[in-house]
Amino acid sequence: MIRGSVSFSVSGRYPERFLNITSRNRVRIWGVRRTEEGFTACMYRADYRSIRPLARGAGVRLKVSQKRGLPEFLARYRDRAGIIIGACAFIVAVFVMSLFVWSIEITGLDTVSEARMRSDLRDQGLYVGAFKPSLDCTRIARDVLLTRPDIGWMAVNMTGSYACVEVKEEAPPPLVEDVHTPCNVKAKCDGQILRIDAREGDTVILEGSGVIEGQLIVSGVMGDEQGAYRLVHADAGVIARTKREASFTVPRSGCSLRPNAESIQRQTVDLFGIQIPCRLGAVNSRYYAEFSRSEALSPLGISLPVGITTQTVCAFDYEETEWDENSAKEILNRESRLYEAFCLSDCTVEAREEQLTRQNGAYTLNVIYTCVEDIAYKEPIGTDENTQ
Repeated sequence: MIRGSVSFSVSGRYPERFLNITSRNRVRIWGVRRTEEGFTACMYRADYRSIRPLARGAGVRLKVSQKRGLPEFLARYRDRAGIIIGACAFIVAVFVMSLFVWSIEITGLDTVSEARMRSDLRDQGLYVGAFKPSLDCTRIARDVLLTRPDIGWMAVNMTGSYACVEVKEEAPPPLVEDVHTPCNVKAKCDGQILRIDAREGDTVILEGSGVIEGQLIVSGVMGDEQGAYRLVHADAGVIARTKREASFTVPRSGCSLRPNAESIQRQTVDLFGIQIPCRLGAVNSRYYAEFSRSEALSPLGISLPVGITTQTVCAFDYEETEWDENSAKEILNRESRLYEAFCLSDCTVEAREEQLTRQNGAYTLNVIYTCVEDIAYKEPIGTDENTQ
């Protein structure tokens, strides 16, 4: 209790008079319990001081049994100024720290980089350690939206020292396919047709036939029994077996970086956005790679503006390397697999033929892929004539 309270006992010939005195003077008294000599009770510390002269006039004796509350606590430690000063300093520090942003959480990101979003927020003044009274959440959200066309909606909410940034990315407009403009379906590359799924138009090539790039497969000019013709939007899926060729080259000799056993760890303490180095070091090499890992302190699920960033630095040796045929083939095979995964992702690769050659101080891997893919593409009728 801030006011402080006193537990005391009342003894004398007529202890009831004391209760009448407290009632007449509007002194609050509670916890009254009868004893053999009188009773015990509690009252506020300030009231106890003022009621003692009246108690002597009533012929009763008061005896304090216990004192509680802030005044008693301060009186107990009045000779230990350091404790009082430390408590006051702690209260002031908590109040001052509550004026700053401790943590920022961003939700709703899918394709947008969180690091890029935090950088944009920092440009607008919102970062860990920012002075809260100087922040205008509405202005920050508006200015970020003006600079980021890929963000459709954004809100910045402050709860205490915690900033929550809610983001909704701009939804791309739906792709509306043109189904009215008259067009033909042609082959986008050479191949052997396996299947034609014609949904509209007149098929002019039989399944099993070979086609060359740009050859007409499904015509958008359709005739009827009376000899009349009409233009339609031809639509079809043309599955064909195709050949794709790719070449990959690696020099017979070259330079490479190999990691060695030397590595160090550097640590910094992030305090309100200020980085304080606590462990330094450097590797004895011109070539190195850095990896960082940040850990924020969150005791009991409460995010604090304090974190530790550990940076690992690994050294590399610069070496001249001469590849033999097996090593070169292994490298080239990895490149061909990457090409197959990224450039032929829309195809089904049935087979691949490889040929490794060595010429002019380099190894070259020629690969012929046998693929099954959709080779159809649409070309509006009349485009060729209009462009001539």
